[in-house]
Amino acid sequence: MSTSAIATEIASIAAKGFSSVRLYSTDCNGLSAVASAAAIHGLKLVLGIYISDTGIVGAEDQVSDILEHFEGDYSMVEMVVVGNEAIFNNYCSGVELAAFISSVSFALQAAGYTGPVTTTEPMSTLQANAEALCDVLDVVGANIHPFFNSDITAAQAGAFVSASLEELATYCPGDKEVWNLESGWPSAGKANGQAIPGQQEQQVAVAAIMAAAGGKCAMSSFVDDLWKAEGDLGVEQSWGCGHLFGRV
Repeated sequence: MSTSAIATEIASIAAKGFSSVRLYSTDCNGLSAVASAAAIHGLKLVLGIYISDTGIVGAEDQVSDILEHFEGDYSMVEMVVVGNEAIFNNYCSGVELAAFISSVSFALQAAGYTGPVTTTEPMSTLQANAEALCDVLDVVGANIHPFFNSDITAAQAGAFVSASLEELATYCPGDKEVWNLESGWPSAGKANGQAIPGQQEQQVAVAAIMAAAGGKCAMSSFVDDLWKAEGDLGVEQSWGCGHLFGRV
């Protein structure tokens, strides 16, 4: 996206009433463009350091990008998320991710950042790696997608997210704050059991999620991600839900 297109989208996000924008990585000059536009509209940033199939070594430059961009002023940074389903995708182990999170936290704190650092995984992956990860997480985050539970209807999406957050709170000792860092419902594709995609179903599900746990959720995505492969259920491009806000 061009800088002007990013600025327009950020303005729309702010107008819809969102308070924060989640970034998954710092690549393609996205950090500078999004941060500049977000600052104009008073939005906070949930920064991402993306770990891909190049592993942790391939993600290290993103830490430098963050340090260089903010130059010690992290007042607009709400949270830093190191990795997005990196263990689930076999890009690193839990032990390797924990070591990287620890090093990222140290570097950011040395540069003046005082906010939380975490990661995010599907809940089952996080639970399986809790022993390795919990000590280095300031808050506990997971990607909680009701659609991928075949027993959950759109109308049940909010209750599912709320119950999942309660369960997530039990994974790490110390009463750590919990966040759903990716959630939503697709508007098109194939059914996953009782989870049926569609425009009406998306509206019902998003409204339910927002009513049950909206203040603890990052909704994905603001617009459809047409660059993605459709996936086995044909849903991966169709999570854009920004058009619903202002009426849900």
